[in-house]
Amino acid sequence: MICLDRFFRSFVLGNKLIKDSELKLLLEKQESLLKELLDFSQRQFAQSDAVALDGLLSQKDKCFEDLQKLDSLLEKWHKQYERPLEAVEQKLDENIQDLLERILLSEREFEKIVGHEKNAVSLQITQLGRQMLYRKDPTHQRPKIKNMTT
Repeated sequence: MICLDRFFRSFVLGNKLIKDSELKLLLEKQESLLKELLDFSQRQFAQSDAVALDGLLSQKDKCFEDLQKLDSLLEKWHKQYERPLEAVEQKLDENIQDLLERILLSEREFEKIVGHEKNAVSLQITQLGRQMLYRKDPTHQRPKIKNMTT
């Protein structure tokens, strides 16, 4: 993993030519980042603390940034070398596709949960607003209790 990070940084910072044999390393780095992203995506379900969730979301954003940089390198490789994937590269590509599908499912489920929570909060705010209007409206004053004498 450390070797991959160093390799990745040298590409991003050095902007050197990509060799044909380096596709495997690029795919391994992509797979590694996607595994990390899937982990963050699944951990967000367990977060109930807003500060911890914000931290997790910023880590996800960092992963997305790294993936975007890596995508440009992969695109550069594919422009330079037009050849079919070797067996190892094909297996990595399949793993990457599987990870992408799992991340998409996880993110959609999280979006549903957030949507439901957002709807519940919106309903609560609407109800509070109605209660406030009801209290402010002079026609809806509290009923006056008459003193009854016996």
